[in-house]
Amino acid sequence: MDQNTNKSRATQSLVLCDFCNEEITVLYCRADSAKLCLFCDQHVHSANALSRKHLRSQICDNCSSQPVSVRCSTDHLVLCQDCDWDAHVSRSLSTTHECCPVEGFSGCPSALELDSIWGFDLADKKYAMQLPQSRVP
Repeated sequence: MDQNTNKSRATQSLVLCDFCNEEITVLYCRADSAKLCLFCDQHVHSANALSRKHLRSQICDNCSSQPVSVRCSTDHLVLCQDCDWDAHVSRSLSTTHECCPVEGFSGCPSALELDSIWGFDLADKKYAMQLPQSRVP
């Protein structure tokens, strides 16, 4: 298969935000049954106290349509319940892969708070970006 075919398939699997229909979706809101980009999630869920209570989670890395329930550290993926079943349980990989449950979140967390929820380390990167270039290790 050539590179253009692979690129085309990858583009087809990306899901656009239900609100703006422009950016790639990264979050799923159960209350609204909506797939949202980070900007629209912030916009929609900061509107009022009721919307801030909506439980949201990342979108599955595999199917790009369902909320995640598991983080697989072995494969560096977050998966919905169905994709986790297909990838781990049905193939008996659950004993060899390091997986942990993923909790949803509510409110309007900042990028650094999402970083903590999702297990990234943006704080160190932010600090490194603020240092003059001669100080960056």
